[in-house]
Amino acid sequence: MPTGIDHVIILVDDLDHGIEQYRKLGFTVTPGGKHPRFTHNALVTFADGSYLELIAFHEHPTSTDPGESHRWFKHVGQGGGIIDYALATPNLDELVADADTRDFTHGAATPGARKRTDDVEIAWKSAMAKDDPNVGALPFLIEDVTDRELRVPSESSTHENTVRGVRSLVIAVQNLDAAIARYCKLLDRESPSGEGLPNLEDADGVYFMVGPHRIDLATPTGDGPLADHLKSRGDSTYELSLLARETVDITPSAAGNARLRFVAG
Repeated sequence: MPTGIDHVIILVDDLDHGIEQYRKLGFTVTPGGKHPRFTHNALVTFADGSYLELIAFHEHPTSTDPGESHRWFKHVGQGGGIIDYALATPNLDELVADADTRDFTHGAATPGARKRTDDVEIAWKSAMAKDDPNVGALPFLIEDVTDRELRVPSESSTHENTVRGVRSLVIAVQNLDAAIARYCKLLDRESPSGEGLPNLEDADGVYFMVGPHRIDLATPTGDGPLADHLKSRGDSTYELSLLARETVDITPSAAGNARLRFVAG
């Protein structure tokens, strides 16, 4: 089963500018490298083992065919920000091996790789959610093939802003019951871990604890930013809370349009 949030993906228009923004926010940013096609990245790693992936397109796909395009390219015209996330699992092949009999939410594992700026090759495998992508905004699942320290260097996990890890990630959903059902299937749970979303106004929802991390499923109870987000993007990642010394709300324009919050704890 998934052991926690592996990383949260933040799409920025320009990688160098995104790195500069996050350094101004007090993060230690580590250059990542280039994926085989389309994208390059930089990392913000945390003491709890999770990280932020700042990602940008250095090459735009010219085809809409899934085999020749990129699953995140659709977000370029939507302003970027938090666009996806991954859950870590130590046994991805085992998890998806009985997918048909368990009516599992994800497809088969596929290989992934990138070359770091020091020319070190790193590799992993991942599985993407299947069925309706607009219900529940499920994460993808990931397992390292090469040593995790190569992909997520721990020596850069101390930050001037005192952030030490992920507290919670909010997923905006239109149909709360349908989203709960999909997450219960993914996590092999009977029910969510609890109810109530104290950090959000005009919203109702539940949360799942996955390892040390909290995943909030939030649906709007009236007009407001969450309702506006759903109208423009549908079910999708919405806001990330990070554990720090003091509570601070970050202006999205200062963080590549990502909704970030530092929470004291």
